[in-house]
Amino acid sequence: MSDSEYEDEVTDLSNPDVTTKYITAAGITNKALELVCNAVKPGADVYELCRMGDDFIEEQTGKLYNKKVKGAVIPKGIAFPTCISINEVAGHFSPLQGESVAIKEGDIVKVDLAVQIDGFITAAANTVVAGDAKVSGKAADVVMAAHTAAEAVLRKVKLGNTNTDITNLMQQVADEYGVEPIRGVLSHQLEKHNIEGENAIASKFTDDLKVPEF
Repeated sequence: MSDSEYEDEVTDLSNPDVTTKYITAAGITNKALELVCNAVKPGADVYELCRMGDDFIEEQTGKLYNKKVKGAVIPKGIAFPTCISINEVAGHFSPLQGESVAIKEGDIVKVDLAVQIDGFITAAANTVVAGDAKVSGKAADVVMAAHTAAEAVLRKVKLGNTNTDITNLMQQVADEYGVEPIRGVLSHQLEKHNIEGENAIASKFTDDLKVPEF
C-alpha cells in the first residue's frame, strides 16, 4: 500500500470493515482467554498454557481472511503472546520451556493475551485462583478489588468522563478494600498496528508517572 493509500485509509469504527475485524478478533480473543483460564489447574505447566493460547489464536485466525487483497494476504494472528503471571508477578510472563514453572494450589493466576486482524488489535485478561482452595485475607481482598474496579470502570468509560476520572475511581475501589493499585500500569488506546497508543489510563497516580488527560 502506498503512502497516499495509508493516509486515505479510515481506521476507526466509522468504517464497517474495521468494525467487523475488531469484532472477529474479539471473538477469538475471548475464546482463547476462556480456553486458557479453564486449563489453569494445580500442576499445569505455564509454558504449555501459553503455547495453548498462542496455538489457538494462530489456528483460528489462520482460517480467516485468506483471500489476497492487492496481491497480499491480510496479516493476522498473535498481537501479544499469551502470558501466565502468578501471584506477585503482575503480568507479561510468557516463559521459554526451560524457564517454565508449574501452577500450585491456591495460586492467583493472571492470564492476558491479544489478537490482531489486519493490525486491528483486541486484548483481554482475567484472574483465576488455581484449584479448590478457599481464598481469604488479603488475597481475597485483592481479587475482589480487581473485579469490582473492572466492573466500575466499564460503566465509567463513556463520553464526558476523562482518564483522570477512571484512575480516581480505581483508587477509590482499592481504598475500600485496603489494597493498592499497581504502579506503572497503563491501559493504552489501541490503534492499527499499535498496542500502546498515545492516550492512556494510569492505574495509579505517582510523582514519576504523568499521563496527559484526555
